[in-house]
Amino acid sequence: MIALGCSGWPWDWDDCFKEGLQAALEWAFGTFFDFIFEAIANVVIKAVEAVMKAVGLLWVYIKTPDIAENTPALWIQEHTNFIMVFIASIAVVVAAMQMAISHRGEPARDIVRSLVTLVVVTGSATAFAGTLISASDEFSSWIVNEALAANDHNYAKNLLDVLDEPFGWLLVIFVGILMVITAIVQLALMIVRYGMLVLLVGVLPLTAAATNTEMGMMWFKRALAWLASFIIYKPVAAIIYATSFMLMGATDDGGSKILKVIMGVTLMIVAVVALPAILRFVSPRTS
Repeated sequence: MIALGCSGWPWDWDDCFKEGLQAALEWAFGTFFDFIFEAIANVVIKAVEAVMKAVGLLWVYIKTPDIAENTPALWIQEHTNFIMVFIASIAVVVAAMQMAISHRGEPARDIVRSLVTLVVVTGSATAFAGTLISASDEFSSWIVNEALAANDHNYAKNLLDVLDEPFGWLLVIFVGILMVITAIVQLALMIVRYGMLVLLVGVLPLTAAATNTEMGMMWFKRALAWLASFIIYKPVAAIIYATSFMLMGATDDGGSKILKVIMGVTLMIVAVVALPAILRFVSPRTS
C-alpha cells in the first residue's frame, strides 16, 4: 500500500504523529527564538529609556553651579590679583614709554581703555557670566522637555517598531547600545564644561590686565571666545538632542523608520563632537 499521508485510518497514524510532531517542533522552536529576540530587544528598549532618563539627559537637568557665588572661580581671582596688578603696571609703563618715544597720545588712549576694561571685567564679568550660564541651563532643559512632550517619548516605541524590518532586532540592539554610550560621553563632556567655565571665569580678569598691547588683547579675546563657546555648548547640544528625539519619535508615515532612527542617533553623536566646531566657529584661530 502506498501511503497517501495522514488520514483517519489506523495504519496512517504513524504518519499523522510524524506530521504533528514536525509541526509542533517547528512552531515551538520558531516561537521560542522569536520570543528570545523580542525579549532581548524589549530589554534594550527599556534600558534605553531608563538610561536616557537616569544618565542620558542628566546633563540637561543638572544645574551648573553658580559661578558668581563663592566658588573656585572667585578663589582663583583672589589668588591671582597680585599677578593682575603686576601685569597692569607693566602695561602702564610700556604705554608711557611708547608715548614718550612717539610723542603721540594713542598709547595713553589705549592704556585708559585697557584700565576701563580691567575694571569692568573685574567688577561684573563673573556675575554676567553666571547669568548667561543660568539662562543657558534653563533653555536647555526647556527645549528638551518640549521635544519629549511633543511625541510622548515615542523615540523608544519607534525602536520597537523597527523590529518588523529585516534584521530589525540587530539594529535595535546596536542603536540602543550606541545611545547609552553616547549619553555617558555627553555627561562627561558637560562635567568638563563646568570645570572649564570655572577656570576661564577665574582667569578672565588676568587676561584683561594688558589689553593695550597686541599680545594682551589677543589673549583676552581668546579667553572670551573660549568662555562663550563653553557657555553656548550646552544649549547647542540640547537643540541637537531635541531634534534627534523629534526625528526618532515622529509618528507620521512618511519616510523609513529605520532611516529616522539612524538619523536621530547620528545627531546624538554630532552633539558629542559639536564642541570643537563651536570653538572654531567662535574663535577661528583656535587650534
